[in-house]
Parts: sequence; structure tokens; C-alpha cells
Amino acid sequence: MPLDAGALAEQPIRGPARRRTRPSLDPNLPIGAALRAARLSLDLSLDAISETTRVRVRHLAAIEAEDLEELPSRPFAIGYIRAYARALGLDADATAARFRAEHPSPDDDLHTPVGVAHQSHPRNWLAIAPICVAVVAIIGWNITRHTPPAAPRRPPPTATEPAASPSTGVPFTVDKPLPAPPEATAPAPYVTPVVGPNAPAAAVGSDSPSSVAGPSAGRFTPQGAIYGPATGASPLIIQARKSISLEVRGPGGVVYFARQMAPGEAYRVPALPGLTAEVSNPQSAELFQSGVSKGVFPKPQLPLDKAG
Repeated sequence: MPLDAGALAEQPIRGPARRRTRPSLDPNLPIGAALRAARLSLDLSLDAISETTRVRVRHLAAIEAEDLEELPSRPFAIGYIRAYARALGLDADATAARFRAEHPSPDDDLHTPVGVAHQSHPRNWLAIAPICVAVVAIIGWNITRHTPPAAPRRPPPTATEPAASPSTGVPFTVDKPLPAPPEATAPAPYVTPVVGPNAPAAAVGSDSPSSVAGPSAGRFTPQGAIYGPATGASPLIIQARKSISLEVRGPGGVVYFARQMAPGEAYRVPALPGLTAEVSNPQSAELFQSGVSKGVFPKPQLPLDKAG
């Protein structure tokens, strides 16, 4: 079953397409129709493209029809188009750039207009000078305030009885030993804080692999960012034990959440009916209900209405 993952596999297309000349996108057609024409010129079906790219047939058909409502979030859609272009032997970067140009979005990076000259304006140093003086004064005041006072002078040592040098025979005095300087004193011993009598061997939130690898001890413990609504959420939480891609859809294929999650990150499931979760690796996704672990996903797709 094809999976919707951010990292899309690139596999060579077998069959007659390898013996054909490299196709090109028709500049007179929209991007979706141009991809379809290139695919038909190679005598390839959508099923063959889906098997190569691991992208669902319905998403590929939506790209050709330019039905953006049937596609997931924009980063996923651009990733699908790049994978589609590679499968046809096209330039993936140029194809993605053409899609962005035909279907612009406010989330795309804004580039500086070509031909615009940026002229520097002379600064009014007279207006900046008072600010610089104020900054220097504040820095000096802070340095003076936080500088420790000079150590008091020690009283002169008390001389002991004169003694004669064994080499010269000249009398000399020996002072009492001076106390150790403050920086040479031993600091107080550090006491390791104890979580409790039943605390695990690895501390909660530790960077060691044991803190996120495998199912938890039975209770949900935040170990990274938590996505989803803080209010109006259901008692279900999905936590990544290893890096996974998670997509939560509602009735009609509406995408409520799609993200590549790092180990320890979690998602609060909204209190909506008919939700289905799909993960790239079921054994790396753990489901919690009311803070209690229900175990890892039994399969890549899980109806959340029946998960509790």
C-alpha cells in the first residue's frame, strides 16, 4: 500500500519507458496536463507511477487535474510533484518551480524583484551619537556594579624567633604559613537529585536512545514538541518513539495534520468524529488514551474512533 511520506523513494521505471527518449513538459499546457502528456508519451499508467514513487494514485490524478483540494498540505504536494517528475525523467526542480509559478502561495519564499537597485542612505550620525553614549554609560555602570570589591589587606605576619641560615650563618625570621587562597578551597559536594524510589534508570527527557526507543513505561511523558489543539482535544495522544511521518485525515480525505515527527514529539488528536491516523512505521508510533499507553500502532492505518 503506498504511503504518504516526506521522503519519497526514487526507483527506476521498468519497461518500455527506459528505451524511449527523455520527455519534456509542453510549455503551452498547464503543469498538470503537461505531466499527463509526458506520462502518456511514455505509455505509462498511473499505477506504474504510483508503484515507483510510492504516491497514491488518487494524489497523482489530482496533480494531473490540478485539483489542489484533493492534495495534502503544500509541502507534501510539492514533494509528490518532484517525485512524479523524477519518475518521468524530468527535471524535478524545474517542474516544482513551474508548479509554484502557476499556483503561487503566500508560504513560498519571496524573492527580490529583478532590476531593483538597493541604494544606501547616509545615516544621521548626530542622531545616533547620544544613543551610543547612553549604551556605553549603561555598560560601564553594570561593570562597576558587578565588579567584586578588592580583598582586604592581610595584617603583617608575626615574626618567630630568629634562626640562623645553615649556609651563611646570618639570622633570619620565618613567618607563619599563610591560609589557602579562596579559589583553592574545595567546593561543597554535589548531591545528585533523586526523582523517587521507583524512578527509571534513564532520566525523563534524557538524550539517551532509551528515553524514546520502544514503548513507554505506561504513562505519557512529554519528550519534545506537542502539536495539536491544547483545548477541545480528545483524550488520545500519538507520540513518536522514532522518526516517523504522521498524517491525520477526516471524512472525505480532509487532512488535519501532516508532519515528519522527530523522536519524542507528540500530537494531540482533536475531538472530531471519523478521524484516521496513518504512520510510516507502526512500531515507532505509540498511542495514549487519558495519559495511559495503549501500545504501538498495530498497522499503518488506524481509525481513531475505535482506537480507545
